[in-house]
Amino acid sequence: MKFGKRIRGEAVEAWNSFYIDYKELKNLLKQLVVKGAPETNEREFKKSIIAEIDKVDSFFAEQESLLHAEFRTLCSKVSEKKLDDPAVLIKAQKAKGTTGLFNLEKLVSALDDTNAGRMIQELLQFSAKVDGMRKFVMINSLAVIKITKKHDKQPGVKDQLQSDMVALVHRKHFYNSALFSSLITDIQVLASQMMYTITKMQPPVEDYSCPICLGILCNPVVLSCGHRFCMKCVSAASYFCQTSCPVCRKEQILDMETIKVDTLLSHFLDRYFPERQSGVKQCSTCASRQKADPSLSSRTRMPCEECNLQVLESLEEMQAATLSQHHRNTQMSATATTEVTDARATPSKSKLALKDGVPSDRAGEGGASGMTRGE
Repeated sequence: MKFGKRIRGEAVEAWNSFYIDYKELKNLLKQLVVKGAPETNEREFKKSIIAEIDKVDSFFAEQESLLHAEFRTLCSKVSEKKLDDPAVLIKAQKAKGTTGLFNLEKLVSALDDTNAGRMIQELLQFSAKVDGMRKFVMINSLAVIKITKKHDKQPGVKDQLQSDMVALVHRKHFYNSALFSSLITDIQVLASQMMYTITKMQPPVEDYSCPICLGILCNPVVLSCGHRFCMKCVSAASYFCQTSCPVCRKEQILDMETIKVDTLLSHFLDRYFPERQSGVKQCSTCASRQKADPSLSSRTRMPCEECNLQVLESLEEMQAATLSQHHRNTQMSATATTEVTDARATPSKSKLALKDGVPSDRAGEGGASGMTRGE
């Protein structure tokens, strides 16, 4: 599918005029190439891209503010409604599957005539809006990459735009908004709280684990990419001058003076996950401090240098495992490509082996192979 059609297919209809006008930028690029890429047209094309990026950024900031206000209203509604009704719990059990997990569609249907069911539906509708905004960010960022790539490979163009334009996108609020990534986390927290109140189902541990230390998040921070870590783990990455998310490698400044603990998520963890479940290891220094002052919780302490060194080891192990898996995948892909090439290059040999009734390695490889997310 061509990218222009993809934008039209994935766009939220009400926001159509706020997406990057990819079709118009393509037309400008065609005119630029036809005219031999004069400097004046190059400047106009660059200005047009910048204007489109600014349009996206302004719209995102406006919508982000509205979404936050709507989320606060939703939280107020949830707190006002009586969701922990025994009658509701009995109805909810009908939506439980054989695995013990709840099917969301069945749960909404079972609770359709209750306050709990209506609140779940409101939360789902709001989540869809936020997901639409997340896709809005992704598709517009990709549009800049695509159109500048088209520009840079055209014959006769004097300036390469992609590097500068992508760097501009990375500096914009819509790409780096910590508020928006926190909103996504807050929705998940609200959903987990509602599910526990309605069904008494404990929130899944894996949804609230740190990908570095693998324990329950401790003093949780949410990066602009949406990935969540313990403050201690991010502190270690900052201490050793890492400048990107340890999971997705999105470039960002890990400045401990600007990174803040997500208070809503922190309170949620303190309530639903007992301290003894935390996977955060205490060094001898921190352990002795807590022994001297029992009121000092490991959730509120700042990491010492020994803690940072321990987390660095976990960080390096995680990165090494990721690189190793990538290397294995690359090798497997290269091997598969070579085998297909060999098979195409020597068809007569394979036919001869089969004709003589001798099972060759290639003939053996040609045999048949035998190879839900519950809500």
